[in-house]
Amino acid sequence: MAVFTITSCTTVQPGHKGVEIEWGGKTNTDVVYPEGMSIGLHWAWDDMVEYDVREKTMVQKFEFNDKNNMSTGVELAVDYNLAPNQVALLHTKINDYETKIVKTLKSAAKEVIPQYTASELNLTKRTEAEEKLSQILAMELPEFYVNFARVQLTDVDIPKPIADAAENTARQLELNKLELEKAQAAENRFKAAEWDAKTKDVLSQPAMLKLYELELQEKWINKWNGQFGNNNVFGGDAGVMIMRGNN
Repeated sequence: MAVFTITSCTTVQPGHKGVEIEWGGKTNTDVVYPEGMSIGLHWAWDDMVEYDVREKTMVQKFEFNDKNNMSTGVELAVDYNLAPNQVALLHTKINDYETKIVKTLKSAAKEVIPQYTASELNLTKRTEAEEKLSQILAMELPEFYVNFARVQLTDVDIPKPIADAAENTARQLELNKLELEKAQAAENRFKAAEWDAKTKDVLSQPAMLKLYELELQEKWINKWNGQFGNNNVFGGDAGVMIMRGNN
């Protein structure tokens, strides 16, 4: 008999609550079992169904028209947990609580999101929108034996027309920049050619040519070492003197 008593037990895992399903399929709604071991002869024929009552996060993406009637994608994250002391009622009345959470979240978002533009949801009104969503979810989720914790707008897409316009503007700015660079390069080439032409024109003037010849003569005179070769026009006598500057 002692062996039978020891083996007639069941265990509820940490973070869970247990619901007893009696012989024949009836749910015992009078008691919710805590985590740990439960001992009793009835576990020889009854079953235990466990529900995870720890906080979870559900992330869903929806698409609605914003205040400007532009299709806007939003991502919502809702934190919740199953009401620990009501899991027996949940077991008997709710077939798929996650589907109900999704529908409730979508319904709340459909009511709140169109009150704002996508820009407001991204920049200035996100907290206000989250507060409105929270009020709806806190009121409706308990109907499904779900405790609401918080909801966040984790992402708001830029409407496609605005995104396309921004992309086109960026592309046009880039084209304008390239055209400006080309125009600047052409102007620089023109100025360089103009300066080169003016320089050649100045150097071709008689006064400039004479000055250029005088500069060349000065360079050769400065390079002279004061000696004459044997075949110079004055003969081979090294004593012959040449006076610089005499005409």
